[in-house]
Amino acid sequence: MLLYVTACRQETAPKYRIGFSQCTGNDDWRRNMLTEMKRELFYHPEMQLLYKDAESDSKRQAAQITELLAKQIDILVVSPNEAAPLAPVIATAYGKGIPVIILDRKAATDSFTAYIGGDNYNIGKLAADYIAAQLGGKGRIIEVTGLRGSSPTVERHQGFHDALERFPGLRLIATLEGSWVADKTQAAAAKNDSALRQADVIFAQNDVMAYSMYRYCRDKGMAPKRFIGVDASPYPDAGIDLVSRGILSASLLYPSGGKEAISMAADILAGKKVPRNTLLQTVLIDSSNVKLMRLQIDKIQDQHQEIEQQQSLLQEQRSLYQDQQHLLRIVVTTLCIAFLLGIVLFFILRTNRRINHQLKQQRDEILLQRDQLVEMTAKAQEATEAKFTFFTNLSHEFRTPLTLIQAPLENLMGSRQLSAPQKQQLELMRRNVIHLMRLVNQLLEFRRIESGKLQLKVAENDLQSFMIDIMEAYKGVAAKKNIDFRLVSRQPGIKAWFDQHLFDRVLYNLLSNAFKFTADYGKVHIYLERPAHSQEAVIHIQDDGAGMDENTLAHAFELFYQSRNNEHKGTGIGLALTREIISLHHGSIRVKSSKGAGTTFSISLPGNSTPFAPEEIQQEDESMNVINHSLHSYIADAEDSIPAPAVPTTGTTHTLSLLIIEDHPELNHFLVDFLREQYEVFHAGSGEDGLRMAFQHVPDLILCDIMMPGMDGIQVLQTLKKDIRTSHIPVILLSANSSEEQRIKGMQHNADAYISKPFNLKYLSESISSMLNNRALLKDHYIAEPETRVHTTQSNKTDRKFVNDFNAIVEENLGNDQFSVEDICQQLSISKMQLYRKIKQLLNCNVNDYILDARIRKGRYLLMNSKFSVSEIAYACGFSSPAYFSTVFKARTQQTPKAFRDQVNKKPDA
Repeated sequence: MLLYVTACRQETAPKYRIGFSQCTGNDDWRRNMLTEMKRELFYHPEMQLLYKDAESDSKRQAAQITELLAKQIDILVVSPNEAAPLAPVIATAYGKGIPVIILDRKAATDSFTAYIGGDNYNIGKLAADYIAAQLGGKGRIIEVTGLRGSSPTVERHQGFHDALERFPGLRLIATLEGSWVADKTQAAAAKNDSALRQADVIFAQNDVMAYSMYRYCRDKGMAPKRFIGVDASPYPDAGIDLVSRGILSASLLYPSGGKEAISMAADILAGKKVPRNTLLQTVLIDSSNVKLMRLQIDKIQDQHQEIEQQQSLLQEQRSLYQDQQHLLRIVVTTLCIAFLLGIVLFFILRTNRRINHQLKQQRDEILLQRDQLVEMTAKAQEATEAKFTFFTNLSHEFRTPLTLIQAPLENLMGSRQLSAPQKQQLELMRRNVIHLMRLVNQLLEFRRIESGKLQLKVAENDLQSFMIDIMEAYKGVAAKKNIDFRLVSRQPGIKAWFDQHLFDRVLYNLLSNAFKFTADYGKVHIYLERPAHSQEAVIHIQDDGAGMDENTLAHAFELFYQSRNNEHKGTGIGLALTREIISLHHGSIRVKSSKGAGTTFSISLPGNSTPFAPEEIQQEDESMNVINHSLHSYIADAEDSIPAPAVPTTGTTHTLSLLIIEDHPELNHFLVDFLREQYEVFHAGSGEDGLRMAFQHVPDLILCDIMMPGMDGIQVLQTLKKDIRTSHIPVILLSANSSEEQRIKGMQHNADAYISKPFNLKYLSESISSMLNNRALLKDHYIAEPETRVHTTQSNKTDRKFVNDFNAIVEENLGNDQFSVEDICQQLSISKMQLYRKIKQLLNCNVNDYILDARIRKGRYLLMNSKFSVSEIAYACGFSSPAYFSTVFKARTQQTPKAFRDQVNKKPDA
């Protein structure tokens, strides 16, 4: 295994780590710099490049350099965005003994090892000389500069101006700031349109700004001009391509220095001395040499591609060699393991013989012990039989004194001279005597079945008629407890073979338990069916009572077992006797139950006489085997008092939507019918379907039952409140469990209300109306006070966070005329439809209208509190043009921006 692990080791990690912090990587020239670095790294496999792109953000670049330093880099390469902001962090790195190479733009610090960059001063000077030659020393020039404060901007501008002083006929009529990017260049051009029309030559400090100026002049229909840029990148729509197409008159080659930076880093790491300042030479490319430069660049790119292919082939060969080494080591390891396994197998065989001899001795001992156990078991069986006989005889003896107690009690209760308290005491005594008599009878019957002395007399009976007779005894209990007690049989004429006067104990016991454990207004249903392709009849006794937990369910049919968790406790005989009686009938009984979800007993009985012996079938001339049975004792256990139900009333009319999640079909449809005239109603029969419909329709309010199969109401509530699409929807929980614990649990999961079943329909209707009205007031508050709406305590935490995030994104991008709804959706990770619904629900407005209103508010503030012109304010507020700003401003405020500012300025005089 050690050899195998050694064979699977990865290649040695690179020895050196180079951290490269790039000010921005979103233009062709910067991408070319990174490509040159990666190509040069092919020749230095001992070095690894860690790359960070600051996206033109100096603060972010400083933080990224700190991150690179934390990764223990060996050398730092920095291409600064601005000279001053990065000086402290570069000095910190240099102070830690880490060599620092500054690439392209300079930083305002002397704490660095080397600087590599183009001769920006010479670039500006060459541009001025070229323009003088092209114009014959006379003409009007516009200069477009880069980012203010960056070293290339300052040096190119200085070289350009110093060279122009030698040509009095050349006049610089304007200097625009394009900040290296096209959109800001376009904005600067729009502000200096008149100057552009007068210019003969436009010199931009990079090709991107030069091309942007060309497109602006072309779109405005200006006279042809000469455009000169800097960079001469070999990419489409870049310097060399634009010169060859005649768009630019010339472009000055600005080497990226990526190759030189990696080479210098390798020299530094090798301990070689390197120059502190390395200025890369430039060359001017125009129509006279552009084809030659393009051919040279294409040749260089082909060579680099060939090098990359060779590197790829070399890597494949290395991988193949390593795989072969791994395979060889695995084969050697396998042979060694096989040899060791052979040795182990030899010792195992020797040990196996010794163990077999010991096992034979142990087997003989076990056989001897088995014979002894058989003898002892026979004696124990005799003792057990004697105990059961004694127990049975004692149970018979109990019946005589119980009868002597019961008869005088009934005689006394018939007397008219007894007071009410005396009658209650006698009734209590009589009920307990009947209960004891029932217990004794069950014990005797169980013993007779166990001893095989109980003889069945079965006959074919109509199950539906038999069940109706049994149910008559429980109709009073059902009415008293308002329990839905019904028989459901969709297949008439279902017959089964059973002993009527023995099987009725099964039904009485199960129905007694069902009524005892079912709460008021619950249900006890009996279902009769004969499954297809089956000879058995099936009885389902189903209730929605307290149910049984897993531990109780596992011991439900055990003799004398009592659950410690049930509110009602029995003797532990009834279900055991029930199972024995059904077993005598060659049937089966199953139970399904869960805590709080009710219980279902399923009984299967033979549909023909095949399973029974001839002596077990009742003949027509035989008298029936009647066993004394006290039905009253079963009924008494099931009786209980209940309060009168509330009468539902109707509510007010609304035009909003509701979602009802209720697993009880009848209650579901009742609520739908009750609320349909007031609201648009959606309904679902399970938690899973309810969630799906909530996400699909996004209703104004949700009614949800708690006790449901699968996903219960609490789980549905948690999912709704955690999802940003539905977190704002008020939820009312409905439950038959009115305990304080259940109410507290619902409120802990952010339920808006908790209504117990049975509920007053008027109260339900008014609760819905009140909750929706409060939500409407909350919307009005959001709209009336947009600056403070996210601080209101009436909304939940998720809604406030959503509105805060949404408002922050809008405020941050007010000055961006390219800002759109898609940008908000991307930052909030939400679909456009969900965003529209959410904003409509919380703020009662359209997203685009909200953005326009925010921009107009900012414009009004700037008009009142700044000295910017209307055009500057228009661009600062993100409008594409001052005319569009004026149009929208007038539509929102009924006056133009200028009139609004004049009105504000006149107020102090008034």
